[in-house]
Amino acid sequence: MTFPKHIFLTSLVITICVFVAGLLLGWNLDTFRTDKVMSDLRGNELDTESYLIEQAFWNSLEEDSCSFAEPRLNSLSVELAELGQYLNSYQKKNIFEEDEFQYLARRYFLLEVKGYILYNDLKENCEINSDVILYFFGSEDDYSEKQGYVLDKVVDKSNGTVDVFSINKDFVGDSALDTLKLYYNITQTPTIIINGEIKKEGYVSYEEIKELLNATFV
Repeated sequence: MTFPKHIFLTSLVITICVFVAGLLLGWNLDTFRTDKVMSDLRGNELDTESYLIEQAFWNSLEEDSCSFAEPRLNSLSVELAELGQYLNSYQKKNIFEEDEFQYLARRYFLLEVKGYILYNDLKENCEINSDVILYFFGSEDDYSEKQGYVLDKVVDKSNGTVDVFSINKDFVGDSALDTLKLYYNITQTPTIIINGEIKKEGYVSYEEIKELLNATFV
């Protein structure tokens, strides 16, 4: 049995149209997701700058800024954690072009470093009892992925008393990140730095982190 030529051509055209429509839909979704990450990064940068300006304002008046500083920084750390999850999931799906991903990742990690510095200043100047963890992970490291889940649990159970700032040890091309890795002598992943003093290399369990923090949460 043979099919008329026009039926074959019509089917071919429909197939091509469906294929092209799928490509365009996927491209538009990828563009939307990329724009979403960019928008969130810009928002976080503005929030950070806003915090610094508020600090400068209170300092100029020689007023105590501690009462508002902690919740602002907690909010920044939550936003950064969400951005990290965006970047990680989108990278696994190969949504970003390499140059685009490197740019977004560099901006993100620099915001992490800035947040870490601001949080340490807060601990020193306001004598808060919260804990801060600096977490160095590897890109293709199963133990780093496992450690990330544990730290997510720590943050979730701590009720805002623990903040985690994550840095990709394998990321190259930025002197600020290189300086941070050099200062803490980061040679393997995962590695965590607790309150700038306790350094633990390799995977650390949830219970062990709780013990190191002297935490009372479950």
